[in-house]
Amino acid sequence: MLSVKQFFTRHTASFFISLTTVSFAAIVANPGYFLGGLFFAGTYATSTALLKHRQKKKVMQLTGITKEEYKHIETQIITANKHIQTLSQNYLRVRSVAAFKQLLEMTRISKNIVKIVKTDPRKFYNVEQFFYAHLPSAVELTDKYTMLSKQPVKDSEIQITLSKTRETLTDLNDTIQIDLKDALSNDIDHLQMEIEFANRSNNRRREQLEWRGDDK
Repeated sequence: MLSVKQFFTRHTASFFISLTTVSFAAIVANPGYFLGGLFFAGTYATSTALLKHRQKKKVMQLTGITKEEYKHIETQIITANKHIQTLSQNYLRVRSVAAFKQLLEMTRISKNIVKIVKTDPRKFYNVEQFFYAHLPSAVELTDKYTMLSKQPVKDSEIQITLSKTRETLTDLNDTIQIDLKDALSNDIDHLQMEIEFANRSNNRRREQLEWRGDDK
């Protein structure tokens, strides 16, 4: 759940720590290229692991979640990314333009939800059903849909099944859109409060100016 910025920060710091350490060791002991390279690699790996642990700990402190919760949410995000990858592959395989647009939209929304939870792990609890049920169901349905749509023979039963699957995917797409709103609910509430506060401040200022008789 660490960001790309944290990734580059961690590895940049590890590189300079390792380079400084090896340079100092070369001056003191002159270990040679082979041992120096091993020492650099070991220092780099160790410092990267320690910095990553520190970054995770900071995220847990800021968000108020436990180590067990962090690991669980991290696992769910990894699984969700695999599901999203499958969705991406499926919408490239369907032959219907409507189905393609539907799966493309579902994939886009799913990526947004995962991105939001990755940024703020606390929001996972707003959209648990997305991770546990809605996204896995979307993957299962699209897998079956793409399989049936590729069949060379499409009798009435297959056509009916494809039609029902599209309808179910439409409903599921609507549900995932609601999941996105749930993930953003706290931000929306906060923004509405900020707007209300700003409006009250503007109204108060306007009343003061009118009372003073100022033109602006």
